[in-house]
Amino acid sequence: MADMTQKQRQSPENRTSDDENKSVGNARFSTSNRQNGKNKQREPNRPRRVTRDYLMNYATWYLERFAASRARLEKLMRGKIRLSVAEYGTDPEEAENWMKSVLASCEKAGFINDDAYAMGRARSLLRKGKAIRVIAADLSARGIASHQIDHAIKELKAEADQAAYEEVRGTDPNIAAAAAYARRRRLGPWRRPDIRDEKREKDMAALARQGFGYDTATRIINSDLDELADLLSMIDGI
Repeated sequence: MADMTQKQRQSPENRTSDDENKSVGNARFSTSNRQNGKNKQREPNRPRRVTRDYLMNYATWYLERFAASRARLEKLMRGKIRLSVAEYGTDPEEAENWMKSVLASCEKAGFINDDAYAMGRARSLLRKGKAIRVIAADLSARGIASHQIDHAIKELKAEADQAAYEEVRGTDPNIAAAAAYARRRRLGPWRRPDIRDEKREKDMAALARQGFGYDTATRIINSDLDELADLLSMIDGI
């Protein structure tokens, strides 16, 4: 059972046949060969020949380990296809059809869901203190369609408002995100009192680099911790 579990954890690129793992001949001779092999320069691994089964195995292996958009997985598989075309003369049109079939199967099975992926990543980034426009840009860079980004941002703002304490409902979640970033980086009110004033401009600049405006940065850096507690409920509650 342990051997089977280990095989399942291996990448499709790293799987070898049982024959390749078996010792051959005298054990002392085999050990000597392995030791001598350490002195030789390792040859780079050849790319795998792409088939539909290979692409499906690769997609399954990847999605078990990483959350990914459809565009991200497609980009990775296209890289595998290019290598196979160059190395083995794989028919690119046939490989393209295999890839589309695999992507469709993954979507049908629920392994790929760009709406859910966009929402989950948007929440994660807001908790880290990322500005809304930075979140939108990140999703776009990951191949999420513009209408899906708009929907995710709308839902994110609604969740933040619903999670907020009554005193701060209706507040721009960007302000809460700025507070979350300052907390994570120990800026402004989270600094030691004896160095807070001298670090003020540096802290303001740090928030500006994260995409927060001057007014937002000033509000956060000049606030006391008690003033920001309610505001952070918008982040901590989603």
